[in-house]
Amino acid sequence: MGLKAYLNDIVEAVVTTAKGMRITARYGVDPKEEVTLQYPEERWEIPKDYRGFLHNDIKTCTACNMCVKTCPVDCISLESVRGADKKMVLCSYDINIGRCMYCGLCVEVCPVNSLTHTSGYEMASVDRGEMILHFIAEDPAEIKARVARQVAEAAAKVAAQAAAKPAEAAEAQASAKSAEVPSSGTKPSDVSSVAGKAGGGEPKPPNLPSEAVKVAKEGEKAPNAAPEKKE
Repeated sequence: MGLKAYLNDIVEAVVTTAKGMRITARYGVDPKEEVTLQYPEERWEIPKDYRGFLHNDIKTCTACNMCVKTCPVDCISLESVRGADKKMVLCSYDINIGRCMYCGLCVEVCPVNSLTHTSGYEMASVDRGEMILHFIAEDPAEIKARVARQVAEAAAKVAAQAAAKPAEAAEAQASAKSAEVPSSGTKPSDVSSVAGKAGGGEPKPPNLPSEAVKVAKEGEKAPNAAPEKKE
């Protein structure tokens, strides 16, 4: 190595050191060039599509199990039972964020959009159990027992309504028959006269002998005839 090459190396070292010090001095003096964030008092603004911790809206969730079936690492687990209204009722819904790989597949397949990514990313813990998020605080056994009682009450109500329908039908049929059959003390002629009045017509006259009918007709033809003189 010659003297010229040695001197060139010294000059290059001095120049590069000066450039680095100039950049360091600018960031140390100019407040606009600050890049250090005073964490945790200050935090960066999270992007809109950031995939943070998962959150499930229990009021919207339908317990369809699509998120459980889609998750490639099995970090989601849920329990559900069928309620009295034939809809699924959630008993438990847990997400292990320590196992989650934040792929977003469960969010994409959720049919009601109840499962979403949040902006959360801070979850330091010394216990793995704390990494499991429980979205239902109530004991699953209590929820199952309550739903079972509601189903039993609904079934008993339906059975009572079904038993009451034949009794009501039989009562209605009996009342209809009693309205159709006349009482035993009523004569056929009286029934026919009553039916005639109900129909808006005059009652039919009783059956008379042919001679009496003839005399009645002659009396109608001569209503103004003078009465016979008595001797």
